[in-house]
Amino acid sequence: MDANTPDQLHKDAAIIDALGGPAELARKLGFDPGKGGVQRVHNWRRRGIPPLLRYQRPDVFGPAPEAGRAEAA
Repeated sequence: MDANTPDQLHKDAAIIDALGGPAELARKLGFDPGKGGVQRVHNWRRRGIPPLLRYQRPDVFGPAPEAGRAEAA
């Protein structure tokens, strides 16, 4: 990334903010803040929330979308 280019946030940054920000989301997920838990979640603002974690934690992120579900006409 060029130093003159503004950092681009992933669309998941809005989800992280809606869930209380990196520190609160790290706490909800049980990540240890002393071992980089908050930094880990903060990195998702640019990289996106790992898909596997979304499926593993529906209590935090909501139910996973149904795979292969056809749209009603």
